[in-house]
This record gives sequence, structure tokens and C-alpha cells, in this order.
Amino acid sequence: MPDDPGPQVDPNWSPDGGKIVFSSGGGDPASSIHIFDLTTHQITTLRESRGLFSPRWSPDGRYIAALSVDQRQLLLFDFRTQKWSGTAKGRLGWPGWSKDGQYLYVQDATGTGALIKIFPGDQKTERIVDLKNFVATSRYFPPWSAIAPDHSPLLLRDSGSQNVYSLDWQE
Repeated sequence: MPDDPGPQVDPNWSPDGGKIVFSSGGGDPASSIHIFDLTTHQITTLRESRGLFSPRWSPDGRYIAALSVDQRQLLLFDFRTQKWSGTAKGRLGWPGWSKDGQYLYVQDATGTGALIKIFPGDQKTERIVDLKNFVATSRYFPPWSAIAPDHSPLLLRDSGSQNVYSLDWQE
């Protein structure tokens, strides 16, 4: 945003395409969740969003999911009640909604690691993929993951090998 010299990261479109939700920082405790209206060019800050990042708009537009900056909690902002509620705890990363908006997926790197499904209505969780023997590759922790439109998990797997080279330098 031209009038804000700070970082604006992790943008996500509203379902109607008229707004963009983003955070003002990744691991920064001062990070907040903001909404940019493309029609009015106004930026609003979601109430009580300080310390949150990685916002994801639900397909029906009712919720915005966001992670706490320590990645220990996933919260949902409900536009109907104008309140945040906690949904899952762990070592969380990469929230994403199912195409139909019935589920929210998040990776939990606690223990052996897993991909979990959260039901926004009752906020129950279900472990869908165990990542115990999965060797991921990513510069992020937890490593990147997402959900395909058919609800199958997308993960970055390290299947490469390292090459070791020796060089005899002679001048």
C-alpha cells in the first residue's frame, strides 16, 4: 500500500473478488489483519487481529481464518458475530479452505506431524494425513502444504539427493 511503508504479506482474495485480505507482517507480534476494498480504496483493520497473520477468506465470505504469530493457534473471524474464536492449537501452518467452504485444513507439525481438517461450525478437528514418515522440503516450518479442489493434500516432498564434488585447485 503506497501510504504504508511496512510489509504487507500473504494476500488472499474475497470470494466476490472485490477485496483483498492481508497481514502487516509474518512473525512480527505487531502484525494485524487488514482488508483492502478495491472499489473504495479504503483499508480497514479487523478488530482484535493484532498478533495474527496468514489470513484466508472462506469461500462463502463468512469467515477469515488466521494464524497467531507464534503459529500455535488458528483463529476464525466470523463476520456475522464480529468476533474471533479459536479452532485448533499445535504447531500450525498453511491454512486453507476446502472448495465448498465446509472444512478448513491446516498442517500441524506437533509430534510426528499431520494434516488436519477443521469443521468451522463446531470447530471439531479430524486428522486426515499422518506425516510421520514424510520427508518434506521447504525453507518454511512447517513445510508448505495446500489442498487441491478434490480435497487431496498437496505437499512438497524431498526426493532428491545431494551431490558432493571435490575440486583440486592448482595454481
